[in-house]
Amino acid sequence: MSKVDLDRAVGRALGRGGLIAVIVAAAIGLLWTFALAALHITHSINRTPSYEVLVASPVDVRPDIVADAEVQYATVFFVPQTPDATAMLLESIGVGSRYAIGVLAGLVVIWLAVQLLRRRSLGVGTAVSLGVLAIGMLAVSVAAPMLEAQATVVAIEAAGMPTEYTTPVFGESDETIVIAPAPHWQSIDFSLLALGAVTGLAALLLGRAARLQEDTRGLI
Repeated sequence: MSKVDLDRAVGRALGRGGLIAVIVAAAIGLLWTFALAALHITHSINRTPSYEVLVASPVDVRPDIVADAEVQYATVFFVPQTPDATAMLLESIGVGSRYAIGVLAGLVVIWLAVQLLRRRSLGVGTAVSLGVLAIGMLAVSVAAPMLEAQATVVAIEAAGMPTEYTTPVFGESDETIVIAPAPHWQSIDFSLLALGAVTGLAALLLGRAARLQEDTRGLI
């Protein structure tokens, strides 16, 4: 065997070995993601749910706080004595959708590695898989934070925690209330939104390149 043939053989072995390593790592990542999702949803949400809320307390009720404002705001976690089923369901869907994106991304990586391992071109099928991943990212970046915020709102209402002052004048109230994180466009996961937009653009470009390649082959 000549030196050139040996170099090609080593290059092919390393290429196939690297792709196989990527597939194995992605498969392990999928199993790990499933395990984390099950642990998070089963234990952290359904067994011991807790919610992060904003609490507004008058300063005179908290004499240890020195401030010029009449109201002191603090972020606390509360654990309901009787968890609400609707709140747990909403949070489970929101959190589960985030893990689902990780699973979908792992499947796309495996698809790409298998295509390269079989010496197949990255054509329309790859563009479609990236497009599905992009749509999923965009949807989850908006829906997941909304669902998680709504879950907190439902949990607060179910626990009967005060969310409004009973006295008409805000400054004269000596009550402590909870400010629920109402779903808002500012709660969107902008990092995931940007990643979905980039992935969608890559899918469009790859699909366009695949069509151009097919048109070029037809002219030859």
